[in-house]
Amino acid sequence: MKKRSRELNIFSMSALDLFASALGAFILITIVLLPFFPNLNMSGQAQAQAELAQAQAELAQAQAKLEQAQAELERAKAEAPKTESQLAKQVEALQQELERAKAEAAKAKGQLAKRVEALQQEIDDTIVLLGIKTKAKKFAFVIDMSGSIYQPGKQDYRQFITLAIQDMLAAFESEIEVCLIGFHAPNQRTALHYWPKNKGYFQARKNVQGRVVGQVNDWMRLVDGGTPTREALLAAIALHPEEIILLSDGAPSEDWHMVVRAVTAENRRKIPIHAVAVGNYVTDRNFIDFLVQLTEQNNGYLVGAKPG
Repeated sequence: MKKRSRELNIFSMSALDLFASALGAFILITIVLLPFFPNLNMSGQAQAQAELAQAQAELAQAQAKLEQAQAELERAKAEAPKTESQLAKQVEALQQELERAKAEAAKAKGQLAKRVEALQQEIDDTIVLLGIKTKAKKFAFVIDMSGSIYQPGKQDYRQFITLAIQDMLAAFESEIEVCLIGFHAPNQRTALHYWPKNKGYFQARKNVQGRVVGQVNDWMRLVDGGTPTREALLAAIALHPEEIILLSDGAPSEDWHMVVRAVTAENRRKIPIHAVAVGNYVTDRNFIDFLVQLTEQNNGYLVGAKPG
C-alpha cells in the first residue's frame, strides 16, 4: 500500500491566480496614481517654503526696525545731555533778557514819573493872565494913561484896565514882585508915573494886592494926552523885571516901526514883553500891527480884552 504524502500545500493554483490578479490590479492602480503623488508633495512643500521665506522676510524687516529703533534710542540718549545743556542755556538767556527788560521798564517808568512830575510842576508854576502864560515872579506893568482911555460920551476903559490888573494879580497864589509904570503925554510932554515911587518893587502878597489895584484906580483919574509907549517900555526894561506886560488901547503917538526897533534893540536881556490890547482894537490896523511886531520880536504874547 502506497504511503500518503504528509506535505501540506496551502496555495493552490487558483489562489495564486487570485493573488496575481490582485497584485496586477494594485500595480495598475499604483501606476495610474503614481504621477499625482509627487505633485501633491511638491506643491505643499513649495507653499511651505514660500510661507517660510515670507516669514523670514518679515522677521528680517522687524529685526531691521528693531535695530533702527535701538539706534535712534542710543542717539537720543547720546544727544539728551547736549539738548538739556542747550535748553538750559536758552532758559538762562531768556531769564537774562527778562531781567534786562524789567530793568529797562523800571528805568523808563522812573523817567516817565520824573517827566510827569516836571510837567505837573510846570503846570503848577504856570499862571495864565488874561490868556498870557507866565512862570515869572517879578513884573513891570506898563499902563496906558492917554486921553483915549476915557472919551466922554464915546468910550471909557478906566474901570476895565483896573479890573484887568486885579484879575491878573488874583491869578497868583504865591507872593510876586510888582512895579507899575503909567504913561501919557499931557500938554505934549511925556509923563511917566512910577509905583512904588522909588522905582523899586512891591511885594504883592495875596492879602495886600488891593494896594496895587488901588494905585491903578488912582491913575485912571489922570488919563489925558498922547501915547508915549516907547519911553514907557524903555523905562520898564531899565528896571530889569522878569517880564513886562503892556496894557494899551492904541498905537504910539510916534511911528510904531521906530518904537518896535528902539525897544527891541534896548531889550538886550530878551525880557518877554506881553501886550493886552484894550477896547475896540480890531478897527485900528496900526495898533494891531504894532503889538504883533512888538510881542513877536520880544518873545511875548498878545491878547485882546474888550469890555462887555
